[in-house]
Amino acid sequence: MNKYIVFAGIGFELVGLIIVSVYAGEYLETLKPTKGLWVAGFILLSLVGWMIHLLAMLKSTQKQKTDSNDKAS
Repeated sequence: MNKYIVFAGIGFELVGLIIVSVYAGEYLETLKPTKGLWVAGFILLSLVGWMIHLLAMLKSTQKQKTDSNDKAS
C-alpha cells in the first residue's frame, strides 16, 4: 500500500475522533453534569492522542524513506 494513501485518511480520522468524543462527552454529561467539561476534555484528549499518532506515522514514513535511499545508494 502506498504510504501517501494512509495520510489521505487523516482528516476522516480526526473528524471521527471528534464525533466520538462529543457523543461520549454528552453521554457522561447526562450522568454527571459538568457544564461541558466532559465534552471539552474528551476532545482535548483525542486531539493530543491524534497528534502523537500523527507524529509516529510521520517518523516511520521518514525512516522508511531514508532506509530506501540508503539501499539505492
